Amino acid sequence: MPGIRPAVAPCDFSGVSFCPMLLHVYQAEGVLNNELTCVDGQFQTRIQFFYLQVMLQIIKREYFSMSNDFKSIIDGQQDDILAYLEQLVKIESPSTNKDQVNLLIDTLERDYLELGLNTRRIHQDEFGSHLVAETPRTDGPTVLLVGHADTVFPLGTLAHMPFRREGDTLYGPGVMDMKGGLTTMLFGVKALLERQKSLKGNIRIVVNSDEEPGSPTSRPLWPELAQDADWAFVFEWEPERGALLANRKGVGVFHLEFNGISAHAGAEPEKGASAILAMVDKIQKLQALNNFDIGTTLNVGVVSGGELPYVIADKARASIDIRVCNNSEQQRMLRSLEEICGQDNLPGTSCTFTGEFHRPPLEPIESTKELIARVEEVARSLGQKISWISAGAVSDANNISAAGVPTIDGMGPYGGRAHSPDEFMSIPSLFYKATLLAGILKRLVG
Repeated sequence: MPGIRPAVAPCDFSGVSFCPMLLHVYQAEGVLNNELTCVDGQFQTRIQFFYLQVMLQIIKREYFSMSNDFKSIIDGQQDDILAYLEQLVKIESPSTNKDQVNLLIDTLERDYLELGLNTRRIHQDEFGSHLVAETPRTDGPTVLLVGHADTVFPLGTLAHMPFRREGDTLYGPGVMDMKGGLTTMLFGVKALLERQKSLKGNIRIVVNSDEEPGSPTSRPLWPELAQDADWAFVFEWEPERGALLANRKGVGVFHLEFNGISAHAGAEPEKGASAILAMVDKIQKLQALNNFDIGTTLNVGVVSGGELPYVIADKARASIDIRVCNNSEQQRMLRSLEEICGQDNLPGTSCTFTGEFHRPPLEPIESTKELIARVEEVARSLGQKISWISAGAVSDANNISAAGVPTIDGMGPYGGRAHSPDEFMSIPSLFYKATLLAGILKRLVG
């Protein structure tokens, strides 16, 4: 047909280059309202919406088809998913009971092995083992999925807080924090591998055993476990319906020691110097550091001092919790703590402190923006919209992000009343999050 020429150069729309396939645009009089000119051998095409619409429809159909495939897989496994979650909840796994935590690790390791992943354990003396499971290695990018096996509930809690279902809600010790997240992670990966056996990238799963007490043994491992990760997702619960987290406050716990001079409170009070009064003086100055407008909080949670009412106390102690939204505030609070403890002590008294910010703030880095856009794209293909919130509570996401990995948290199902007898989890959100995870993994490493 004379007058028909293919335009094969990639076209750029709003800074995003779309070239998933060669699209031939033909000029036929009265059919397409195109103008085609040739400049230095390059075709320049001006298309009135048609080209863009065709491309977007193709991309949209591809994503909707992919997401609907995963939704069909998850919907077909709903009974299995709920039965698996019940199994995990009924394996009580308090942080302080190494054997019980390892029973849960045994179950997870068995099921990841059945999916074809390679596994290894990082054994601990005090806590349970940390589990690492990985898909067969490729030269492609790596996504890190993180959860924890331990809970705050002591052994025997199931006797008075049984696993139960009421409508679309599940209850039980650790059902949301984070047995629900562990279930989401396993079945999301399973759905992806059922759709395709080989991946262009890598999935690394880490389940630690000591998150609830602050990850004392797993925290130092994150630089190594995350060093080659391109993205990370943490499966703490979704705190608000439809919300994910790219921000969490950082937290530090500090212990202040006060020394004074003991003396008889009635006979020679002038010869004493009260460590308790020194503590009260410092606490008032510390309280002034609170800045609720920017999210900086300081709480004096524990105090002690003295031994007898008729002796001026020569010892006192205070423990404080400090939470900040960003690294600059963290540095400001550390400087202020040093200044307050080291200056203007009451006569005869001194103050020292120990502690650290063991969870630095989770803050988006530049590459987090791109990851957020990809996650939102998959959510839209499922007919969902994501809101992004910040949280005052902390997780392993804080430390993974500090290792330089773009990190998103809240990938577990929606729920609430964590660490209480009323802890609950939404069943529909469990299925949605597993589907969302499968779609994300397909986009990143599938």
